[in-house]
Amino acid sequence: MINRSYIIWMFGSALICSGLHLLTSKGLKKRGLLAALTLVFGTVLGAVCARLGYIIIQPDYAIGSGLTETLLSGDMGLTSFMVGAVGVVLGALIAGKCTGNQAGETLYAYAPIGALMAAMARFGEYFLGTICAGNYVDNEALQFFPLSVSNEWGEWYQAVFMISGTIYLGVFLASLLKFRAHRFMRTVFYLCLPQVFCESLRNQSLMWSQFIRAEQLLCMILVEVILIILGIGAKQEKRRFWPAIAGLLWAGVFVAVEFAAGGKIFVDMSPVIYYGVMVLGLVCLGFMEHWLITKQQS
Repeated sequence: MINRSYIIWMFGSALICSGLHLLTSKGLKKRGLLAALTLVFGTVLGAVCARLGYIIIQPDYAIGSGLTETLLSGDMGLTSFMVGAVGVVLGALIAGKCTGNQAGETLYAYAPIGALMAAMARFGEYFLGTICAGNYVDNEALQFFPLSVSNEWGEWYQAVFMISGTIYLGVFLASLLKFRAHRFMRTVFYLCLPQVFCESLRNQSLMWSQFIRAEQLLCMILVEVILIILGIGAKQEKRRFWPAIAGLLWAGVFVAVEFAAGGKIFVDMSPVIYYGVMVLGLVCLGFMEHWLITKQQS
């Protein structure tokens, strides 16, 4: 069944973002038409790619339920947020092409808008119940929104989507006000980087090969690719590929954290400690990305 509250929230959010897109597109050709086409193409391709992403990631479940039924289902649990975001970006590129704007200019203008739309989409997951929530919260002092969300039986779970949405709002502001060089790439980097942690907190991630959180893996791959691209661009710096190498090493640590968090290996310590290690690694990678940016501009 289609969740009407979620659809209304997403539609309203898309309209707001489209209006702001007019402002960030100042100087581009046919910016009114660009914003309108981005809204249409982004909505359609985002929805289609989100569902196709689910089918690609979890083909056994999709085939078992029937491909047609899966494609047409109103169940928002049968979607991939990250692959849907790729569809939205593709829609923005097509809109830019239709209005005669270059891809780089189009993505530069859309970067903060995409981050804001991602934040609104995360906040909208409130209407989906506990699909995008984390583990059970047994501490009554923490059983309140926005820290947690309840189901129909009065059980409370971590509101992970609120953490993601709040971080994404920060990325939106940084993209709009701070990022100049490589704005789109940096925006993608800082949307993906914290999501590695947020996906680890989720109770119902899309799983690949039984134990790999697919969207977490995709985020880490994008982070690594961006570090490599920035390293290639820092031609005057001998240590330019150290961040990419560090990214691979930290990825190994993150895998160990996931195994420990999932109880697949025994670690006699508080989850706060190994999640703290994950956050430390992500912060390190953020500093390394910033260092590479300074080397690009030097």
